[in-house]
Amino acid sequence: MEHLRNIPICSNALFIYKLDIQEDLALKFKKEKFKPTDSAVLQTEDLDVLKKYKKLNEEINKAISATLKETLMLKTTNYRIFNSWIIKTKPKDFSYSHIHCNSWLSGIYYPKGDPGFSVKFFNDDGSRFLIIPTEHNIFNSREWVITPKDNFLILFFSELRHKIMPNQSKKDRFSLAFNLLPKGEIGLGDSKTVF
Repeated sequence: MEHLRNIPICSNALFIYKLDIQEDLALKFKKEKFKPTDSAVLQTEDLDVLKKYKKLNEEINKAISATLKETLMLKTTNYRIFNSWIIKTKPKDFSYSHIHCNSWLSGIYYPKGDPGFSVKFFNDDGSRFLIIPTEHNIFNSREWVITPKDNFLILFFSELRHKIMPNQSKKDRFSLAFNLLPKGEIGLGDSKTVF
């Protein structure tokens, strides 16, 4: 027998980048005005907060463009980030699992990493049988935990369910999240539309 290859067909991926940000944005994020959410975490009142951070906005847009053009091969697709907010997660706090409705792609930026910070992504399309593998990989996992490092950006399709895991550190965890939609003409035939 000759094994030719494995193909992760119709995969739902995470696109992870390390951004080139020199300043400590966690210190700036800390100064924003926050309000409670349905989860234990706090969210900025400003839902267009990314406009305040010019260099971060540029770096995020470079990563989005690279993902669209070089990985997804959507070389002529334009987009618009239509909202952005900062999440403050105090020690021991967490969020419920959720998706980002009414969005195409989403992202989470972490100015500071810590071994106590993590986010879990779920594979809701996995096998209906619970068979425990001897070792987990991208083909057999139902969930994937990412522990971000400094200046980490994670891009993902908005329907990918995820949650902020309990903050196991002794400091507040800050992240900036955003959503985007394709811009311009999309679709074919009777599903063609313009955003």
